[in-house]
Order: sequence, then structure tokens, then C-alpha cells
Amino acid sequence: MGKEQGAHGAEVARVFCGHLSRYSLYSSELALQAVDEDGLQAIAFAWMPGDTNDADVWMRNQFATLSEEERNTLLTNENYLKRIDAEILEKMVPNSAKLSFFISRKKGCGTPVLNALIERLRSRGVEWLYFWTDCTCNWQYYVKHGFEQIGAGVAPEFSTDKEDYTYYMFRKRIL
Repeated sequence: MGKEQGAHGAEVARVFCGHLSRYSLYSSELALQAVDEDGLQAIAFAWMPGDTNDADVWMRNQFATLSEEERNTLLTNENYLKRIDAEILEKMVPNSAKLSFFISRKKGCGTPVLNALIERLRSRGVEWLYFWTDCTCNWQYYVKHGFEQIGAGVAPEFSTDKEDYTYYMFRKRIL
């Protein structure tokens, strides 16, 4: 989907994945995972207002070994994350949290992790859970699980003449 994002080498992939995980992780209390005999199967991270991390500093520390083109690729991804995060944060109401990362590799592992994270957020008095995802993910999953779509847009940096790279914003009342 969209423009080729995997055209760079293993080092760019390592930095991209390292940055994405650091960008999404704010608190170990709000980072849950499912592990089975085959390894890590699902993870979910949440962000609360006021949480910070050092993802941007970490990524820039990795730049020394990368070409200018590779650095620009990583900065394009970072800017995309920040821009869409800013859009979802504008939509958030008080007493909300943001699902900052959620992925499942194995059917049946993701929903229990997400539900456990929601329970943890409820115990903190969080009323709404917001997040965004894009067309590379199974965004229909969230509609089936009671999330309301509250927006969508197109990321021109990843779109092509033939296909839009679409992102979707959701929320769910959890309390």
C-alpha cells in the first residue's frame, strides 16, 4: 500500500522499529504483552496526558551511520507520527488516554491484551480511549470491537497517484 517504505536496508529498519517502539512506550505500567511458547504474540501501549519519552533523542543518536536519504526517510516517518498524533490529541476530551501502539501476530492474542490494558486504564479513572491507525493495519477490527471512528485522512507522503495512504481515528468510552 502506498509508496514503498521498505526500500532501505536493515539498519534503517532497525532504527525505524527502535524509534517506533520508543515513540509509543511511555510507562511500563501501561505496556502489556502476550507471550506463548512461540514468543511475543501481542503488545499494547497507552499514553496518558503528561507522559514523555526520549524516542526523538534516541533516533538522532543513531543517525551517524546513516546516509542523508536514510535519515530523511526516518524523519518523514517521525513527522507523520507526530502530525497524526497532534490530530488525535486535538480530538481528545479530558479524562482520556491514547492507545499508542497495538499489534498482534497471532489470532486470539490481541483482544485479551487490549482488554487488560483497558481494565488498567479504567482503574486509573480513564473514561475514553483514543487512537489512530492506518491502512496497513486491520482497522476494521476496531469497529467490530465497539470503537467509534471519529476521523480519517490521507498521508500524502506515503500516497501514490494510484492509491491513497489513509489513516483512521477512533475512540471508545471505557468507563
